[in-house]
Amino acid sequence: PIPVVIAPPGWNGEPLEQAYTGEGTMVNSGEFSGLPSEEGKKRIADWMEARGIGKRRVNYRLRDWLISRQRYWGAPIPIIHCPKCGEVPVPEDQLPVLLPDVEHYEPTGTGKSPLANIPEFVNTTCPQCGGPAERETDTMGGFACSSWYFLRFASPHEKDRPFNPDAVRYWLPVDVYVGGAEHAVMHLLYARFWVKVMYDAGLVHFVEPFLTLRNQGMVLAPDPDNPDVMVKMSKSKGNVVTPDAVVEKHGADTLRLYELFVAPFDQAIEWREEGVSGANRFLHRVWRLVLDAIPHYHRDWKEKLQGAELSADERKLRRKTHQTIKKVGEDIEDFRFNTAVAAVMEWVNLMYDLKDSLITSPAFSEAIHSLILVLAPFTPHIADELWERLGNEGFTYNEPYPEYDEAVAAAEEVNIVVQVNGKLRDVLVVPVDTPQEDLERLALASPKVQQFTNGKTVKKVIVVPNKLVNVVVG
Repeated sequence: PIPVVIAPPGWNGEPLEQAYTGEGTMVNSGEFSGLPSEEGKKRIADWMEARGIGKRRVNYRLRDWLISRQRYWGAPIPIIHCPKCGEVPVPEDQLPVLLPDVEHYEPTGTGKSPLANIPEFVNTTCPQCGGPAERETDTMGGFACSSWYFLRFASPHEKDRPFNPDAVRYWLPVDVYVGGAEHAVMHLLYARFWVKVMYDAGLVHFVEPFLTLRNQGMVLAPDPDNPDVMVKMSKSKGNVVTPDAVVEKHGADTLRLYELFVAPFDQAIEWREEGVSGANRFLHRVWRLVLDAIPHYHRDWKEKLQGAELSADERKLRRKTHQTIKKVGEDIEDFRFNTAVAAVMEWVNLMYDLKDSLITSPAFSEAIHSLILVLAPFTPHIADELWERLGNEGFTYNEPYPEYDEAVAAAEEVNIVVQVNGKLRDVLVVPVDTPQEDLERLALASPKVQQFTNGKTVKKVIVVPNKLVNVVVG
């Protein structure tokens, strides 16, 4: 058998059924035995280099990348073939080389690009000697363009160069890239190559083009042949639900809200009509809530809330308002759109619960004002309509996201889990920051806890403020 040289954790010295490739402890390795494997690698490399019998080297499995394609669609390769001068670059003042208008761009069957059959495109003169020459008829593969398009976005109207360095310095690198997981092994890899070359050439100031990658989930729909099975939407299967059809029936905001709410961003969405209808019903609830509140709306709610004596329900509503503003803002930053929408739904439910008693309160006006702006990133059309009906001008996208007050958002009461020997026995509702000695006293006085402590010795009481009390008995 092949000797084990890196032992897995807990190895008993017996032969392994298969090679272990993880980190472990060096064994059967002479003076290096007993070292952690990563440290052992470094020591062995030092030992070999000191004796001149080896050296460290990083091996890259890279190959030349052939980017020429024998097809019409693609960026023309700006090279001219001259019988005398050889391959000559197209002069800069003649760039870009444009594709000619054609009626047929199908493959020719000859192995050559369709451009090769267009004499007026092919035949030209050599920029160096002025003699007859021919243009390159291959075009670049799509990845050649998609490897740097994001640089062009920074200054799309630039005419004399690919991009404006000042604009690129301001806008780039890309903060968030959203795409399918399959992009990571092709497009994103090639884009990184191009950026690293341009960085080495001093053309850009960064070595990584995309700071964050987010993969979105697929949209699944019932398989026409087996409606109980959800599969990827595709034209070939005939199970595609077009956005236009949904927008026509329910509106764009309903579609947006449903897709954001139905599942985490990176997970597949199971398309269900009843879920779309549910999102639509929620937006109708929001619409009715705001319209009911408009006659009682205080435009000066901020001033009226300053130092005001509020009822318990008013404090409860304000607390939920500021908690939701905070949560939704954080969730949007982290692409947790489904939990953000869920938080808004909870907030709206509370507003309905308190509407009859608080609709004339400045706290309710604050909630209505904030609700419209918090919903705007998800459902901009209904938000703009309600924003205008509330007496405001312009669009919600011009408005800043609402600010929250940590003090207002802070809970007044917390749930304290009470355990006996680590098992849940009761939950106490107490004011925030209740002293430890009070928590211990309340826990020991609980009838539910006493069922498990009577006749036993309390050895220890462990208190975690605002969270837990664990009574240890024996």
